Amino acid sequence: MTSHSFAVMAYQDSPYLPHCLESLKSQTTPSFIYITTSTPSDYIHDIARQFGVPVFITETGRGIAHDWNFSLQQATTKYVTLAHQDDIYLPEYTARCLSRAEKFQDTLICFTDYTEIVDGVERAGTLLLRVKLLMLGFFMPLKKNLWRPFWKKRLLSVGCPIAAPSVMYNVEKLRDFQFSADYSINMDWDAWCRMAFMPGRFVYANQVLLQHRIHADSATTKGLEANLRQQEDLEIFQRFWPPFLARAIAGFYAGSYKSNQPDAAAKAAGTGPYRLL
Repeated sequence: MTSHSFAVMAYQDSPYLPHCLESLKSQTTPSFIYITTSTPSDYIHDIARQFGVPVFITETGRGIAHDWNFSLQQATTKYVTLAHQDDIYLPEYTARCLSRAEKFQDTLICFTDYTEIVDGVERAGTLLLRVKLLMLGFFMPLKKNLWRPFWKKRLLSVGCPIAAPSVMYNVEKLRDFQFSADYSINMDWDAWCRMAFMPGRFVYANQVLLQHRIHADSATTKGLEANLRQQEDLEIFQRFWPPFLARAIAGFYAGSYKSNQPDAAAKAAGTGPYRLL
């Protein structure tokens, strides 16, 4: 019996949903797969029937945090990954994450490296990805896990290197955990910050096991355009640093987001004008 589930969080009628599900069905280690949505449609139900996965429906308009919490709560396995509908999970994702997580009895989350897909082209080595790899390499140089609250907090005090779509959650250790509705973009970073105070371990599978898609309709892109991401970044930095230092770090960190804006991303990938697949 599998100990891992993928909860595919479907929102409206994404053309990328079948590609995501296909990647989950192609894992070398099988998982239980289900879809959650607050925007049910014939399209989502048709795709679910095509791939033979159940659909769980929650209320519309309750916000992203509610949708993520609902997805987490449907899991019946020890581990669950909240899969983003636009992303691709490489075939060894489940096997590698389970192997790393099961080395420890106190694993809270296990996360991986990733590349990006822009206009159908995979890319790595952007400023944002390099900054994240630098942070992880500095704080997890050898053991690739952190269990002391001090070091977990230090890792998160200079940015958020943990990619939410890559995270596998230990539901048994996070039974009562919930994402905060106080954030619309940085729910993940806030979550890791609160988990840093909990007994348990952050485990890093330092391999590219996820391809994260960047496009104009993604929540991250919209948050950047509305300046929400930058505002929420500053709020979290202020948890760790005096106001003047928090503003300086937030300003530097914001510079790495340019590659997440569709036009800049398409230019960096060597494609353009930007278009949705």
